Amino acid sequence: MKSDNLIQISGFLTKDARINDAMTFASFSIAHRVNNEAMFFNCVLFAKDKKIPTDLLLKGKEVFVKGFLRPNNYSKDGKAFSGFQVVAEKIRSANE
Repeated sequence: MKSDNLIQISGFLTKDARINDAMTFASFSIAHRVNNEAMFFNCVLFAKDKKIPTDLLLKGKEVFVKGFLRPNNYSKDGKAFSGFQVVAEKIRSANE
């Protein structure tokens, strides 16, 4: 991971993660509250040589994520959107 592109966030999963059938990829969203305002982060986790932590990726679970940002450009209903996505390299329960 590049040290100049590092993000660490904690928050609650907004819904159960979407995990592919091969258990190699999971996408999820985290809500993080700052001064009574919610910020939402779209995240992705690639299993590579580790296991997807399905017990952590359930709606309402509080997690801590460490990773990096990457651009996320997509279109929906003919409109173009752009933003960032968190590529999680480490995820754990926020209670640990």
